Amino acid sequence: MKFNSKCVKNMYKLIIVGTVFLAIVSCNKETAYSKLLTDEYPELYTYVFERNADSLLSYTEHPNSFIREQAWRGLISSRVENIDEMITKVQYANTSQAWTALSNQQLNDGQLSRLHDLWETRSIMRNGISLVLGKQGNQFSLDFLVRNFEGFMDSNHEYESALAISRLMVNYELRETTKRSLLRYAAILDDPEVFQAYFYGLYRSRAGVGNDEMRNILWETYEWTAHSAIKQYSARILFNTDSDWFFDRLDIEPVDTMNPQLAIELAQHSGMINWNDKLGDFYSKLLEHENATVNEVALNEIQIHPGKPASFDEEIIEKIINNEEKETAIRLSGIEALNSSADFMDLAGSLADGNEYLTTKKLNIYLREMEADEYLGALEEHISSASTLVSAFSLQALSGWWADLSEDQKSAQKIERIRSLLFDIIDRQDPVLTYQSLMVFSATGLIESEDFEEFSGIISDYDPSKDTEVFQVLGDLFMRYFEQEGKSVITELAQEDNYELNNSLRDQGWEIDAQDQPQEFRPPNWERLGALGYEPVWVLETGKGEVRIKMDVLAAPATISGLDSLTQAGAFDSTAFHRVVPNFVIQGGDVETGLGYGGPDYSIPTEASEKEYRRGIAGMARIDIDTEGSQFFVMHQWKPHLNAGYTIIGEVAGGMEVVDRILYGDKVLRAYWLETE
Repeated sequence: MKFNSKCVKNMYKLIIVGTVFLAIVSCNKETAYSKLLTDEYPELYTYVFERNADSLLSYTEHPNSFIREQAWRGLISSRVENIDEMITKVQYANTSQAWTALSNQQLNDGQLSRLHDLWETRSIMRNGISLVLGKQGNQFSLDFLVRNFEGFMDSNHEYESALAISRLMVNYELRETTKRSLLRYAAILDDPEVFQAYFYGLYRSRAGVGNDEMRNILWETYEWTAHSAIKQYSARILFNTDSDWFFDRLDIEPVDTMNPQLAIELAQHSGMINWNDKLGDFYSKLLEHENATVNEVALNEIQIHPGKPASFDEEIIEKIINNEEKETAIRLSGIEALNSSADFMDLAGSLADGNEYLTTKKLNIYLREMEADEYLGALEEHISSASTLVSAFSLQALSGWWADLSEDQKSAQKIERIRSLLFDIIDRQDPVLTYQSLMVFSATGLIESEDFEEFSGIISDYDPSKDTEVFQVLGDLFMRYFEQEGKSVITELAQEDNYELNNSLRDQGWEIDAQDQPQEFRPPNWERLGALGYEPVWVLETGKGEVRIKMDVLAAPATISGLDSLTQAGAFDSTAFHRVVPNFVIQGGDVETGLGYGGPDYSIPTEASEKEYRRGIAGMARIDIDTEGSQFFVMHQWKPHLNAGYTIIGEVAGGMEVVDRILYGDKVLRAYWLETE
């Protein structure tokens, strides 16, 4: 082959020039990004931290578009007094951030009417207005959108308008014939996003379609579509419409290789079907699926199915328990699902060794096979473990076991054994175990009149600012069992001016003056954020592979600064995913307790944004607004009810297949930032 040397030279010149140009653009981008974070954001964030809505509204007119956007994001979680003025500013801005901020405010009927008028006259605003109406609308809003239905088919705002209708249908009335017309149209759409938007209300409310015509149309949709998301929505609604009818027609041949989200959806509804040969074959295929979460959901359904025949135990033994290629947690779930686990007690013990998060599964197996006294002995042994997590999980198991005992089984001897055990654990002065022990006392009611001195003595062992949970449960115990004796103790505690604790004590019924104390947040390290680079990648190295999350620093700087400090300190290393909800989220980052209620010694503000909670989005867990710390989660799939309520830190850029395989107790071995060129 001959080459034109002149052409080749020119080509190389273009490559070199292009590379230099890209480098210059990238450099300028980085410089502008760093300057924005270090020079512009700090002042804006003084008002975010104060939740100063008036000042944030003034920043929505800032000449820098990034500052304007972040000011609107700050307003998503801030209460605005003058909504009418805000609507005017939102109209002028007409951005997704502005409409999202408005959607989180409380609107009266007059303000909603204003939005209805705008929807009719300003088509360019319909995306944003529909977003607001879907969250804040009333009966008229639903009727209004339905009347305009034909006008937004195939429009650029159909998704937002469809989701608004779908949400409003859950709370407001819509004539059945009208609903049928809407859903008949939606059922033929081959666009997963718009299809899900129309059917979201039915999917989330676990409702059926209510008539044979729509049932048949949805079945046809399930059969012809190639989109697993459409199949998933159709399947749930069909199960809730007529489970036997749907399952009779369902082709189970591809179940063992199908998309994990669809397989999980089918498995989660299988308990509606009376046990028959087809259901047995269906479960067998689910157990053969390569995704461990599919196996786990199937085993949970098998375990609780009232019609499961003893003969099916052989399928579980062959495909799961004796299959060493299956994960340890799944093999334990297999033992749990058997009609009788007596032959696998030793195996259950050995499988759980070395993984504290499997303690609960092991104890569940022991519970089924042991007599009460023998099981209590096993609990005592596990509660006395040197491992805080094993002790904590065993205390939780003790609480549940005691609640299920009959009254004649609750002998004085057992009561004394348990009380002695709990006080011994409290004497270890471990805040996690003290909290768990007090929770057991509270749940079991094994409290005697002389215990007040024992409980009040705990106070001197802990710091209210660091061990708030211990004092919260003590406050509840004192209110329920020692109200008179506890008054002076609680009054003294209230003088510590712990805002979070005092709020809890007041909610419990103690007479404590309300405090108007502004929340104190961890200030971001702006220089460090600038140095991280544009959209840095946070890597979670797990035993199942890496999850790489591209972080959105401009939208959530306070959150990401906190995560960065913990990452640099190695705080996330060896922490577990302590919450896994199939087809919803995996959640980790409890750097304090590992049980799901711990975090760092600081709080950061909620940094909600206009982004949607879709598959692969990473967000921050919280108890209430502005209580975020270190716990994060990653979405399995679209869940719009979370939108604008939780901080979004970024999106998975690699390793989503790892997210799909994560089970409860799987660990982040190491967290670090990916170095960029």
